[in-house]
Amino acid sequence: MNTLPTIAQNYLKLIYTLGGVLLALALWQLCHITNPQFNWGHLTIFVVLAGMVGPKKIRLTRSRTTDDVGAMSLGFTIIYATMLHFGPPAAVLAACANVFVGCFRQPSYQRMFNVALSAVEATTSGLALSLLRDVGVSGWLRGESPEKVTVAHLPAVLIGAIVYYAVNTGGVSTIISLTSKQNIVALWKENFLWTLPSYLAGASASGLALLLLGLTGNHVATLTIVVFVAPVGYMTYTVYETYTARAREKQEHIEELQTSQAQLAELYLATIKSLALAIDAKDQYTHQHILRVQRYSVAVGEHLGLSENDMEGLRTGALLHDIGKLGVPEYVLLKPGKLTADEFDKIKKHPEIGAAILDPVEFPWPVLPVVKYHHEKWDGTGYPEGLAGEDIPFTARILAVADVYDALTSNRSYRNAWTHEKAIHVIQKDAGTHFDPVIAQAFLEVIDGVVQEMAKEGQGPLVPRKETPIYATKADEAARDIHRASSELWALYEVAQTLSASMGITETLDILARKLEAILPGTSCLFLLKSEGNPDTLVARAAVGTNREHFLGCQTSGSRSLTLKTVEQRTTYLGGFDHDDLLITSSTQVPWAPLNSSLIVPIVHQGEALGSINLYHQHAVAFSQHDQHLLEMISERAAMAIYNGLLYDRTRSHAFTDPLTELYNLRFLTQHVEKRCEEDEEARRFSVLCMDLDHFKPVNDNFGHLRGDDVLRDLAQILRETVGPRDVVARYGGDEFLVIVEDAGQDEANEISRRIHDAVVSYDTRLVHPLLGTLRLGVSIGSACFPKDGMDCASLLSVADQRMYQDKTERKLRQMAGAPTLQQPKIATARSSASRKKAA
Repeated sequence: MNTLPTIAQNYLKLIYTLGGVLLALALWQLCHITNPQFNWGHLTIFVVLAGMVGPKKIRLTRSRTTDDVGAMSLGFTIIYATMLHFGPPAAVLAACANVFVGCFRQPSYQRMFNVALSAVEATTSGLALSLLRDVGVSGWLRGESPEKVTVAHLPAVLIGAIVYYAVNTGGVSTIISLTSKQNIVALWKENFLWTLPSYLAGASASGLALLLLGLTGNHVATLTIVVFVAPVGYMTYTVYETYTARAREKQEHIEELQTSQAQLAELYLATIKSLALAIDAKDQYTHQHILRVQRYSVAVGEHLGLSENDMEGLRTGALLHDIGKLGVPEYVLLKPGKLTADEFDKIKKHPEIGAAILDPVEFPWPVLPVVKYHHEKWDGTGYPEGLAGEDIPFTARILAVADVYDALTSNRSYRNAWTHEKAIHVIQKDAGTHFDPVIAQAFLEVIDGVVQEMAKEGQGPLVPRKETPIYATKADEAARDIHRASSELWALYEVAQTLSASMGITETLDILARKLEAILPGTSCLFLLKSEGNPDTLVARAAVGTNREHFLGCQTSGSRSLTLKTVEQRTTYLGGFDHDDLLITSSTQVPWAPLNSSLIVPIVHQGEALGSINLYHQHAVAFSQHDQHLLEMISERAAMAIYNGLLYDRTRSHAFTDPLTELYNLRFLTQHVEKRCEEDEEARRFSVLCMDLDHFKPVNDNFGHLRGDDVLRDLAQILRETVGPRDVVARYGGDEFLVIVEDAGQDEANEISRRIHDAVVSYDTRLVHPLLGTLRLGVSIGSACFPKDGMDCASLLSVADQRMYQDKTERKLRQMAGAPTLQQPKIATARSSASRKKAA
């Protein structure tokens, strides 16, 4: 009883109390009967008979339960006859005896309920019968025996039976409704309404028997009725019970068939789901896509009130809507860039291919329209048939919205996932063109609730898809294995793309790291390469994922470093995270996330160890043997791309670097300036300085070109130290140099020119000529500002070169006029002609 709902427990207590009071009242009434003609022997026979037929039940509720709450005893005829002949108190005693024996094997709280309810129904029926037979309430309270039954009493007999029926079936329906939470009216109509004729028939039989007893007027008739009527009643019960038993067997058989069909349907859907997930798992980017689309579609369908048949078609169609992609080449599905017209034509065939694959399957629901037409658009511009408006099946229109939303909020080979808000904006914008506006509105009304519920489960577009998923069932694990097997092919394809491109090491490592992060989400991915200055140290050249800000620029901690040993021994490490492995720089921007597992694979190219790929994860056992095999395979193929990147950087360095001074050369500077000229207006301001050393020829003529080269190298270093960190210094040729001064107008260019001039004239060559004495250098400088003095590299160099020679000429004129040679020169600018006039 304690397991029942509180309201049901309270109802039981109410019936217990009321029934106990009425039973006590009936016993009190029987004890105070004063009628000398009251036959206690006959009453005893009736009570005993009522108890004997108690176990004989006719089940009323149509369920295969062992509970007798929904069953009717055959004792009603005897109980009602006792009421008509001996009065309501005697009927209460007979009813309690009948129910107590019949419910003996039930739990105590059910037996008490049935006994108490029988007292209530016998009392209320007896009260109604007494009022209608002119006994009155006072006579009912005194327990007076009614007069003999006559034909005139038939309406009262029937009404009393109806009251008995109403209290009995109403009380049982109430407790069943309270415990099972079924609708009480529907429950009563289905299981009890049809029993009313049996109560009326029982009451009529009781009245007829007592009518005959009244006509004969002797006690022998009573025994005769019992002897001859009881077998007839028992035979009638036997025939009825046989019939109901067979009907019950048929009903149970029908229920078993329905259950089997339901189980078969569930098995059917489970098989479809498993196969669809297996196909879905082969796609690196759309894994679990069909389950999310199904969830969104079902939510919209329920919101729009679809029939159960259409809902099942929508559920199944959502699982199978992309099965036609089996007929699309994988290189098309995985292509990171824009598809060609021919490739897109291949994609557009997948709905028809899917419908053709499923055509032999006789689905009990409308599945094929969902699969075939979910890429049709409301304005008729979709595929495969260009249907428009209401011509598109309704369920296909629902799936179209859900499919696009999930595609937008998922990663794809050609872009990252969009936010929920951005995807919602697209749905709103395309309602009436791409989507049915009614369905789009319904989608917008339900999607927030759906994705919030999914977020609580740790999935969906509101949850960052970086954690390693947890696989709860073997089917999920199998899908994972298929997904991983497919990821190997995808990884090779991605690495092959990197191999085919000519990129520097920075770009190569950045691309490889991000591809690895996509393959193994939730990880920290580092590429460590040998340091150029110290080959016994590995330096992180690229880092993505968790703790990226801390890992950038980190290096191995020394000869005992786990990563360094892994590289030296050419072996893979799979295990816990070693806190002493790397020297990590703390970041104040992002807190450190604790790491617990590591996977470190060396990068080896043609026997030469280049570095390592390090993966870290917060989970203790995040990486499997499959992950190790996959990373080793990627490392083996990425080694060539990394080697090529290093070689590319060296080659580019030689191509763009002056071998003597290790400054950039004219080729690099030209490309750099042209690139700066093409940038947006806000980032364009810069100046070009062109300079030529003065008095450098005596160095080469008197001390040789080797000593002259030393002087040029010294001056190159002076220039590097004089300009800003973002400025570019290049050797133009011979003793001429170029400087690109970032974010500089004419005033800033003049200031940098002055600083360079001071640094050059202060330089001590440590060269003393016997006749000329200590050799000192000077410098002539001309400047040009972008965009004022030119819009391309050639124009800027031309202007700066002209002004440099103007500056050199003016200095020579000043020297001829006796001006000190080591004074700061007038920097040649657009105002040079004015300066010459003033000097003259």
